[in-house]
Amino acid sequence: MKMRAGSWSWKRAGFRGLKSPVVLALTALTACSEVHNDGGAGPTQGAKAISNDTSSPVLESPSAQEGLSSGPSVEPGSASSPALESSGLQAEQQWAWTGSSVLPDHKQVMMSPVVVDVNKDGVPDIVFSTFAGSNYSSDGVIRAISGDDGRELWAATDPAARVKAAASIAAGDIDGDGKVEICAIPENGRGILCIENDGTFKFRSAEAAYDYNEWGGPSLADLDGDGTVEILDGNRVYSNTGALKWVGSDGMGGALYTGPISFGADIDQDGTQEVINGRSVYRHDGSLKCANTEIPHGFAGVGNFDEDPAAEIVVAGHGKVSLLDDDCTLLWTRDVHVTGHEQSEAGHGGPPNIADFDGDGQLDVGLSGDWNYTVYGSDGSVKWSYAIQDYSSGKTTSTTFDFEGDGRLEVVLSDETHVRIFDGRTGALRWETRNSSGTTHENPIIVDVDADGSAEIIVAANNHAYPGFNGIRVFRDSQNEWVGTRGIWNQHAYSITNVNDDGTIPAQPVANWLTPGLNTFRSQAPGSRAAVCRVQGTWSPTGSLALPRLHHTSVLLQDGRVLTAGGFNTTAELYNADTGTWTRTGDTLGSHRYHTMTRLLDGRVLIAGGGWCPTTLATSELYYPDAGRWKATGNLVVFRTHHTATLLPNGKVLVTGGEDTEGVALSSVELYDPATGTWSLAGNLSAARRDHSATLLPNGKVLLAGGGDDTRETLGSAEVYDPATGTSTPVGDLDKARRFHSATLLPNGKVLVAGGGDSYQVANSIAAELYDPATKTWTATGNMSTPRRFHSATLLPNGKVLAAGGYHQATGILWGAELYNPATGTWCPAGSLNVDRYGHTATLLNDGRVLATAGVSNTDQASSEVFGLE
Repeated sequence: MKMRAGSWSWKRAGFRGLKSPVVLALTALTACSEVHNDGGAGPTQGAKAISNDTSSPVLESPSAQEGLSSGPSVEPGSASSPALESSGLQAEQQWAWTGSSVLPDHKQVMMSPVVVDVNKDGVPDIVFSTFAGSNYSSDGVIRAISGDDGRELWAATDPAARVKAAASIAAGDIDGDGKVEICAIPENGRGILCIENDGTFKFRSAEAAYDYNEWGGPSLADLDGDGTVEILDGNRVYSNTGALKWVGSDGMGGALYTGPISFGADIDQDGTQEVINGRSVYRHDGSLKCANTEIPHGFAGVGNFDEDPAAEIVVAGHGKVSLLDDDCTLLWTRDVHVTGHEQSEAGHGGPPNIADFDGDGQLDVGLSGDWNYTVYGSDGSVKWSYAIQDYSSGKTTSTTFDFEGDGRLEVVLSDETHVRIFDGRTGALRWETRNSSGTTHENPIIVDVDADGSAEIIVAANNHAYPGFNGIRVFRDSQNEWVGTRGIWNQHAYSITNVNDDGTIPAQPVANWLTPGLNTFRSQAPGSRAAVCRVQGTWSPTGSLALPRLHHTSVLLQDGRVLTAGGFNTTAELYNADTGTWTRTGDTLGSHRYHTMTRLLDGRVLIAGGGWCPTTLATSELYYPDAGRWKATGNLVVFRTHHTATLLPNGKVLVTGGEDTEGVALSSVELYDPATGTWSLAGNLSAARRDHSATLLPNGKVLLAGGGDDTRETLGSAEVYDPATGTSTPVGDLDKARRFHSATLLPNGKVLVAGGGDSYQVANSIAAELYDPATKTWTATGNMSTPRRFHSATLLPNGKVLAAGGYHQATGILWGAELYNPATGTWCPAGSLNVDRYGHTATLLNDGRVLATAGVSNTDQASSEVFGLE
């Protein structure tokens, strides 16, 4: 591993024992609302906006007296707490499960739920363990409730299926029957047990020496890639029938007295997964790959902290947080951070949450302790810290998510007294509400739990330590505008690619740490259903242009070469796909930019309008490929730039909208006739548009969508122009107003529109939607992973759409690319560009590859590169 400058380690400190339940129940703590940043004062005003009362909190039960009323146990949403008015996050409780008529005393939840579709109805379900009173150590009952309204689906009441109520559970299809199973820790903490998707008992493993797990839990993985799932519990691996396969040599591991949470990951990329159990790494067959005995046991997470493809391991627990290389070499270690408290010990440290919290391109680690939630940089330095109340365990966990789709992560954490959402970059408090828990290893989870296209937060609650809430609480955005995400979170050690959307466990999962946007652990990814898939395709540099270009155009000629022309000069160049080289061809007669270029049916190329000089805004030219020369043709009737041009089935070229020399948006339409070399007016659009899209539909009509109007407002309207009648008719409005977007005709006849939007509107710039010509309506489809404007979109021979590059104020110029699958309505990452670029051109070559050319870049504006699928 290549360590960055500034790496360091802190001395190890002593450990301390777990507090007794009596101490847990009676200890009175102060709920602090102060953020601490190393090196400066933290943002404190936001937290104080919630309340001026700085005394110890007294939790008030909701008005409906959750769990105590004689009415229904599932409560509708309500404004559950004051949100920070200036924060932009306005969450509310959508519903809460507070008990059941089946074993009504079992209504306490003090563990991390999982979300899977247990009954195959298309709606995610929440599965969790419950306990009665204060008995979180045994007699736990697993329940399943529907994610859309909290109605109970089943409770595993069979005494043989009783579990450790505070331990984590895992869910997935372990036996290949197409249904998910749920695996847990038996109530005596020995081995594992699994139940079916309907709550009936499936099996329990035999007890063995030193197999005890208190608050930890199992994970699922196909370690050797043979299509058969293994069940992991600390240093032990079981078959999918509960038979013990092997026991690792470095002990059960986990946190002090409370047990491990191990998981599978192919950290060395050798084709089989290792078992990561805190400081220990085992090969798929149980042999010890490495263990670092310089640090104590603990919880682990993996991520790519450097430039090599192997994952690094974060280990936390026993008051320490450390980073190990893939061979267990210690890169740094330090005490869990604490500030503002008289306690001399640093606190335990829970399972690590790994993500790029502040968007600086380097991974960070989020970690809870007794008194502080802290984000550590990749070198172990403290980036920010927030005073919390988690003295019950000091081992809760956070998760991150980009709720607003603006490229900035939020952090969600639930401690003994509150659920909070922080700004990942600064630690500023963005929202909080009261909650109660005695706390174990639990963490909030983020899923689209009701399949409505927006993310929700699921939080466990109990009144074990003091009166408050109990059960399962679901929070949503009050306007239901949080971006979408997957409908699954199947285990505590969740890394997105460890489970498929249908609950199956992949035989060779994608290395999430090598996947753009997924280099996280215990975090969720944005995007509708956030399909888990391998990175597809690669970009390879090819010949460079003679001059940098932006605001240019490119077309594929009949002989397979690519013609690129325009921009800020009169030169033109030809790309030869066989040799990967560019050569000069004849110069254009005038300078064109923001123009259009169209290959005619006879092979000639028409360039029309563009530029800032009135003499070129109306000019048109024809390129003759055989001669390599340009010749003048008829002028446009109207000066225009930022317009569109569409080749019609009859060979004529339709030009629509744009803006004139005064910057006024145009509604006029013109037709070019190659037979006469002349332009003629051909009606008007229903709305003036510039920077819009124009797509030829299968019926010969043209769809015009979005753009900007005379006031430069972004348009959400759309219309269809009929060349046969010269009229344009409004159709259904877009779901999101957008300009500088892409529009692509799919093989099924629908049109995919993606990205665009106004400068700072992330929600519009990340969204995609489909136009159906049959119904003349738009429907939302999966969001892209990144907001994009000025990007390219290319229909590939396999029917997928490649979106590449682009720009957004929230992200800057983009290197990334992604593929849209019309069959699933989801986007998956494609290989990253070698050069960041926007306003470039993307041309489908005859061999199915895509040529990206020039554009605005921080790197090389004369470069070009070629994308190909493996």
